This record gives sequence, structure tokens and C-alpha cells, in this order.
Amino acid sequence: MRPCGSSRAARDAMHPAHFLFCCPVRYQDTDVHLNATASALVGALQEAAILHSEELGRGIEYLTQRGQGWMITQTRAEVLRPARWRDELRVETWPSEMGRVLSRREFLIRDGAGGSLVRATTLWAFIDRVRQRVCRVPAEVASAYPVDPARALDGVFGRPAPCVRTQWSRVFPIGYRDVDSNRHVNNLRYLEWMIETLPPEVPERHFVRRINIRFQQETRPGAEVTVCGQELDIASMSSGWRRFGLEVRDGSGRVAAAAEMDYAPLP
Repeated sequence: MRPCGSSRAARDAMHPAHFLFCCPVRYQDTDVHLNATASALVGALQEAAILHSEELGRGIEYLTQRGQGWMITQTRAEVLRPARWRDELRVETWPSEMGRVLSRREFLIRDGAGGSLVRATTLWAFIDRVRQRVCRVPAEVASAYPVDPARALDGVFGRPAPCVRTQWSRVFPIGYRDVDSNRHVNNLRYLEWMIETLPPEVPERHFVRRINIRFQQETRPGAEVTVCGQELDIASMSSGWRRFGLEVRDGSGRVAAAAEMDYAPLP
């Protein structure tokens, strides 16, 4: 990851709430077709949000020293076309709302030529890491973020459809590598586990076109989770598209994360 090499004039032309950085699609971020994986693209969104907070002086160390942090609660994304190995990703992000306990953040990913790749919107909860609960965003944190109400992706943050007819399931042990600085499983790992649970022919012939993933419970190392998935029947889907409902459940059966994902045929 690195700052964008755009001109000062180009950066000055952006809204003051916006942040821009660039990252390449590395080989390790690609699938068998040399397309960027869904987790690599969502990871670029996460990295952009973190780096923006760092630039504003409200990054990880600042919040950790105060026993605070941000926790992503939901991501909605549309992948307009696959990004390819060695493509340059230009990730633009900005807060569109700063509420009492929740923040909404928007994202646009373009390629090096300016072509649109991804539109996304996310919800983040502010947490007291000592008490392990959601809390009010302190004034000194909220005031550091300029806000642009423009949306990268319209619509509401609806709940994914429940998985009521399990067609596929897999068990995954939670290891230390799955945990981030908030000491719980990182949201990217849930997405990867879900995709791993689908039949191999799905990612072999399709790419992730839409994601709606909601994070509901924390999970930690030493436990196991079970991912359950089913194909959803949607009459209005475009030709060749497929929709899947997936849930990650902890050892007590509680849903830790739920998602709906649309797959479109590879171009």
C-alpha cells in the first residue's frame, strides 16, 4: 500500500472529506483467473479507512491508548468488473455520516486509467474496548473527520436473508492469524470462510458481483465456527447470475456473520 502518485492539483480538487491512496493487485491477491479476489478488494476498503484515520491523527495507536476503536458492522459492495493482477487500484473514501455511535463511510475503487471497479458503503460502530461494548463517539474523534453526504452506493443496510435450508457447510478452526488488533476475528476472514464453503464451480465460472455482509457477534481464537450456505431463488436476477445466502455460526449456534452474495458470469 502506498499514497497515490497523483498530482497535488488533483488531490487539492477532491472534497476535503475524501482520502485517496493506491495499491497494486498483487499475485497473492488473485484467483485462478488472475482476478482480484473479493477479500482483496474488501481488504483495500478496510486499509483505506484505516489509513484515512491515521492521516487525521485518530488512528489505531491513538484509539488503543484510550481503550477505544472502530468496529465494522456491515459492508455493501458492487463489483462492476474484475480487477486484474498488476492493476493499480485507486481507492477513494470518505465519511458520509458521523452519528452518535455509528459512522457511515463510502468507497470508490478505480483502475489506473480512471475506470470504475467497485462502489461500496459501510457502517462502523465506535466501541469501548475495555468494556467490550458500543459507546458514543467522543467529540475529539468526531470533529477530526470532515463529512461529505454524497453516497457511493445508494440504498439501505438491509439484513441478509437467513440461511434456513443448508445446502453446504464447513467447519473452520479459529487461529491466531485470524485475529486483528481488536482481538477478535477480522471481518475479512468471515468473507473468506463463506466463499470457501461454496461449491468450487461457483468461483471457477463466476466473480462476486454484489456483497451484503453483516457482522453480528465476535469470535475468538481457540473456538470453531460453522459456515452454512444455500442458493437463493431470485426471479429478477440477470441471466447467469446466482445468489447465495451464508451464515457463520459460533459453537453455541449464534450467527456471528451473515451475508448475501451475488455471482455473475466471468466476462
